[in-house]
Amino acid sequence: MNFYYNGTSCADFGLFVEHRPVQVFPKRIIESISIPGRNGNILFDTGAYDNVTVTYPVAYRGDVRFNGVQIATWLYQNQYLELTDDYEPGHFRKAVYVSPLNIADVLNVAGRANVTFSCLPQRFLKTGKQELTPTNGATITNFYQDAKPLLTVNGTGSGTVTIGNATVTISDIGTTMVIDCEAQNATVNNLNANNRISLNAGFPVLMNGSNTISWTGGVTSVGVVPNWWTL
Repeated sequence: MNFYYNGTSCADFGLFVEHRPVQVFPKRIIESISIPGRNGNILFDTGAYDNVTVTYPVAYRGDVRFNGVQIATWLYQNQYLELTDDYEPGHFRKAVYVSPLNIADVLNVAGRANVTFSCLPQRFLKTGKQELTPTNGATITNFYQDAKPLLTVNGTGSGTVTIGNATVTISDIGTTMVIDCEAQNATVNNLNANNRISLNAGFPVLMNGSNTISWTGGVTSVGVVPNWWTL
């Protein structure tokens, strides 16, 4: 079995996964507040989760000294990139490699290592990367965790886009505006366009269950990449 980081297989560097990584679930971020004179602490659930670490125990075939630099160059990135493996082909994580890379050399022909990634807590579904093209007033059903979609708004002039109780009011669509609800950012022609939008209840979220999507004004259509995810 193999894992794939930023679209490249570990096997391309002579690395092969020895066994399935340990199944991990994220720690929920809960704040504990102490009140003088009160027994026990008050717990405040932030609704967020910590990163998780995913470790692949790998075996290596080849000259470690020769390919070690290439392996490190592949892994050492400064941003979250897509991580998938053959054990869960329908899911992916967003991961960054921040650990040291220690490959145990065996007679210059083989070796072993633990490849450990720091991952965002979500296990994203690959089906959630597929764009939906709802009609005005349609319902999008979310069977998973509350998701923050990527919206592509087409049209001209001004208009609104509403998902659930959250409405984005747009002063100038251009021809196409992209609203990234995860990054909380709007762009037109890859340029920041946050000054063209206003929000009544934050950026839209696809809540677990049924979500009605509608639009008004100069909006002619909205594409929705739902970003479905599970723990």
